[in-house]
Amino acid sequence: MHSGNYLNATETMLLLGLLEGVQPKVVIEIGVQLGVTAKNILEEIKSVETYIGIDVPFHHKMPLPAQQSEVPASPGLYALEDPRFWLLVCKGGSQTLMPADLEPCDAVFIDGDHSFDAVMHDSRLARALVRPGGIIVWHDFRNASVEVTEAIIQLRDEGWPISSIPNSWLAFCRFWRD
Repeated sequence: MHSGNYLNATETMLLLGLLEGVQPKVVIEIGVQLGVTAKNILEEIKSVETYIGIDVPFHHKMPLPAQQSEVPASPGLYALEDPRFWLLVCKGGSQTLMPADLEPCDAVFIDGDHSFDAVMHDSRLARALVRPGGIIVWHDFRNASVEVTEAIIQLRDEGWPISSIPNSWLAFCRFWRD
């Protein structure tokens, strides 16, 4: 397993466990950064046939100044050699994407722009794409320096069955039917 700067080893193992339970064929990661998480998933989850990593170009201005240092110079770098990995660099970020721009999937990992509006957009985008039995996982739930928690609370208030994992910054939601 490879370690990264943002998802610690425990959270990586928890994420892998969540995905193993879904046996995803198609995975989308919003905020692929350097591709460390993608590389781990591609190496450990044998069911993955397609992995779409989404990020922004290096000159992108993040809405939350605390995240500006997280914009990668080489998005997806560590996963680029895997033929199952597809990199999508979006000039305006994932907020420029609509469901028709991506394919249906079994799992989405949201770890990109952590502003409230972006997390809400990415969550709704993910929900439109995830097949029945699939999963959405968010990183940075309970991280007070970003707005993920507020977005997840809003989604829970809207009826999304979101659970969080104690002693981690992970939250997830399984969808069993449309």
